[in-house]
Amino acid sequence: MRVRLFHPPGRTRRCFLIAPGLHYAGADDPRMDRFCRILACAGHLVIAPDIPAYLALTPNAQAKTEFTRVLEALPRWTDQKPVVFSISFGSLLAFMAAAEHPEKIERLVMFGPYADFREMMKFCLTGAARDPLNQPVVLMNLMHLIECADRTATIEGWRRYVEATWGKPELKLGTAFVPFAERIASSVPEAVRDLFLIGTGARPGAAPLALEALERFDDRDLDPRPYLPRIRCRVDLVHGVDDDVIPFEHSHMLGRQLPTARVHVTGMYGHTGVSSPKLSIVAKELATMIRVLLAMR
Repeated sequence: MRVRLFHPPGRTRRCFLIAPGLHYAGADDPRMDRFCRILACAGHLVIAPDIPAYLALTPNAQAKTEFTRVLEALPRWTDQKPVVFSISFGSLLAFMAAAEHPEKIERLVMFGPYADFREMMKFCLTGAARDPLNQPVVLMNLMHLIECADRTATIEGWRRYVEATWGKPELKLGTAFVPFAERIASSVPEAVRDLFLIGTGARPGAAPLALEALERFDDRDLDPRPYLPRIRCRVDLVHGVDDDVIPFEHSHMLGRQLPTARVHVTGMYGHTGVSSPKLSIVAKELATMIRVLLAMR
């Protein structure tokens, strides 16, 4: 397993262990790389593992085993207990670590966590404010429950589509993503081309297909709720009110089940961090963002 280390220029103030979200580039995603470098410049050691299951965009129980391996390897790099900083789907790994290895971590800081896997998946398929570019990943995780002539070729096509479209917010508007889907579809076997286009949203039909499969999906390995009663450390839940992947209500749901949690909902950014706040809300949100920064001290 590959682990990137970002060292501070001088004395280490604190150690941050990243519990990453689902992304094909992992710690090499330019946004993640920039974030880790900023933390390092502020005097922190940052440990950013590439979790293979998350690189593949198909989280499973093995991902928790992989993150546990990183926890066990911490003495190689630091004698400090790290702050586990989770992003999006990485919240599952953070909750697992806090519940099952409390002696190894100091506390949790969580950006955009999820509380209910099925509800999150349904939002990604049917939510009014959802990010349409994520739809293929939903179907990738349900493919073993969907009839398909060539699952491997379909998933590979969707992955190429994700790599071509993620990080381009302009493609979220209307049908702007359709030309990308149609261009990649030409390289997908004809037998699964229609399913590929349905998965991207370039053709209708994804929601009923995926929702039926989701009813039969076993999500026990991806459910964070069993870990919550055992968490005793401080938890800061930070969520963008305009999050188009995991609605901010998930942080409130988690906050009600975690007595040590503090919830910070802000309008300063969305799920990917690419949106800009309106000037009218900047002053109102500054207090929230100051609390968020203090949580990362």
